[in-house]
Amino acid sequence: MGRRYGLRWLAAAVLGAVLAGTLAACGGDSDGEATGTSSAGSTVKLMIIAPVGTSGTNYPEMVAAARAAVRGVNARGGIAGHRVELVHCNEKNDAAVARKCAQQAVDQHVLAVVGEVSGSGGIMPILENAGIPSIGSAGISADGSELSSPISYVISPLALYPAVCPSLLAKAGATRLGLVGYDLSASDRLIIMAEGGAKAVNRPINPKIRIPITTSDFTPAISQLTRSGADGAVLVVFDQAAYAVISQAGQRVRTCHAAGTLSPKYLSTLGPAADNLVVATAFPELSQAGQFPEVARMISELDAEQAGGDADAAPALRTTTTTTGAWLSVQIAEKVGNKVSGPLTARTLLDQLNRTTDLDLGGIVPRLNLTATTPIPGAERIFNTTLRGARWDSASKSFVPLGPETYSGLDILRRAAS
Repeated sequence: MGRRYGLRWLAAAVLGAVLAGTLAACGGDSDGEATGTSSAGSTVKLMIIAPVGTSGTNYPEMVAAARAAVRGVNARGGIAGHRVELVHCNEKNDAAVARKCAQQAVDQHVLAVVGEVSGSGGIMPILENAGIPSIGSAGISADGSELSSPISYVISPLALYPAVCPSLLAKAGATRLGLVGYDLSASDRLIIMAEGGAKAVNRPINPKIRIPITTSDFTPAISQLTRSGADGAVLVVFDQAAYAVISQAGQRVRTCHAAGTLSPKYLSTLGPAADNLVVATAFPELSQAGQFPEVARMISELDAEQAGGDADAAPALRTTTTTTGAWLSVQIAEKVGNKVSGPLTARTLLDQLNRTTDLDLGGIVPRLNLTATTPIPGAERIFNTTLRGARWDSASKSFVPLGPETYSGLDILRRAAS
């Protein structure tokens, strides 16, 4: 179904007592020296780790976005006067290869890893040992290390989507909320977050329908939803199950999921039945370039990358979630790296990241304080907890903004606890 973050990974990312804690409180072939001294004018390296060309989920648009961003950085004079080289390590959806990619980053002395996406885990401990920062990882690794490692800086808070979905469904007009989720322990934490989000907007979730992961007939679940009077539902199910619920619910029930989990290509096959879908997304839609100059600059740099021969930078492959996330990761490396005094190395960049309190990314995300971790046990390294809403539009076969509002998943959970 294309380039998306799976719910399996989102569930794994919400570690331990996520809500309980909240409420209680391969590639390249160059070398360099990331942990040594970079002489003035020398080249520094950034690495993106992402699978491409596999039988599973692939992210060529992320690699293209990172390349486009580096092209723009070099046009502006590089990072602190250093030309930037991008190295792509193909993780291949393979745990052993993912660890080899991390070791390659160490061996090639990269300045930082940007936009890493890997479901297997094992990357962060290797980077941490070498003092190499990971900027803008997807936060979906099975070991949860991306959300907790002191060298990790997550800016896409999709793991908080269930807390925001009730607000988005209310914004879309739903008055009575239900939920469809798996009867898995990994789903429990996501469902608890949805309950907290529903409490915050005074729309208690009822019914909470738990189904086996092997379910293929969703008619009973849809019937239970509609009999209860629910006209909105938070989905805590994998993509194929989500498509089935969206299709069968049609115009009767509005549904909500996380952006990046559902394929626009597949949603377009559902026709108007998908028009009641809303999603929680970390970034503005690409169609909002007129409102967000940095989005417009990103698109311009992607256009230049495509014109330079990179077919993966084509508009048809760009997504709000993955493309923007990878592009922003390079922007962070550039903006923070330009503030490093003295030699530019992985460790001096890491030190500067840990001193950054007011990082302006042009309004794509709120100003970031990289010194303030979240109170969520096991997910401390999510530095942007703000999500937006978008709705599916079958006429344009794309997501369009639900409105100008932003929603802090962390603030919603705190309100639910008060």
